[in-house]
Amino acid sequence: MDVKRKRLKILVDVWGEIIARSSERLTREEVIEILRKRYERDGVEPVRGAANPSDIYERDLIALYIVGVEGLGIAPELPKHVLEMFEQEKKYVEAAEIILREDNDGLRDKLIQLFGSPLDSSTISKIFRVELLRYYYGFKDRDDMPKIIEAISKSFPEEEKTSKRLSKFYIAVKVAEAIIRGEVRDWATKEALKQAIAVKLGSPRALPDDNYISKIIQTVFGVKASKYSKILRIETKEDNKKR
Repeated sequence: MDVKRKRLKILVDVWGEIIARSSERLTREEVIEILRKRYERDGVEPVRGAANPSDIYERDLIALYIVGVEGLGIAPELPKHVLEMFEQEKKYVEAAEIILREDNDGLRDKLIQLFGSPLDSSTISKIFRVELLRYYYGFKDRDDMPKIIEAISKSFPEEEKTSKRLSKFYIAVKVAEAIIRGEVRDWATKEALKQAIAVKLGSPRALPDDNYISKIIQTVFGVKASKYSKILRIETKEDNKKR
C-alpha cells in the first residue's frame, strides 16, 4: 500500500472511531491523540513540507475534516457537537472557497471579517493546506493552489515571506510529482520545469533547490529520493563539511 492510501485509510479509520465514540463527546485534543497514535502505529506521518512542526497532528485535522465532509460525505450524519469540534477547519475551507469564488477586490476585507483579524502566516498556510490536501487526495481534478497563493500575495502584501514560502513548497511539490510520474527524467528538464512553474506563479526567486525537492519527494509522496539521483543533485552532510 502506498503512503497516500495509508494516510487515507488512517483518516477514514479515525472517523470510524469518532463516530463509534460520539456519545463520549471527544475533545479536539483527544481526536489529535487518536490521529497521532494511528499514524505512529502504521509507520507513516501526515502530509508535511520539509519542516516537521510540533503541531503537525493538529494541522492534520484539516485533512480529517476534508476526508469526512468532502470525501465520505458524512457531515449530515454527525452529531452537532462533533461538527462543532471542527469549527476552525470549517473556516479554513470557507476561506479557500471565498478566494476561489471571488476576485481580489474586497477579498482582504472578507477574509478579515471571517477570521476577525488580518491573516497571519499560520492561518494563510492552513488555507493553502486545504487546497493542497484536496488535490493530494484526489477530491479535485483542478489544481487551485496557484490561485490561493496569488490571491493571498495581493491581498496580504505584509505576508510576502509566507507567500514566497508557499510558492517554494508548491514548486517543489509539482516538480516532485513530475519526477515520480516519469515526466521528468534528467536534471536539465527538471530545472526547466522548475523555472517555468516559478514564472507562471510570478515567484522567480522562490526556487527550491534539489535538497528541498528531495525532502518533498519523501515527506509528501513517501518515496526515497535516492531513486532519482540522476535527476537531483543532492548534497550530503559530507559535502557540506568539505566546504
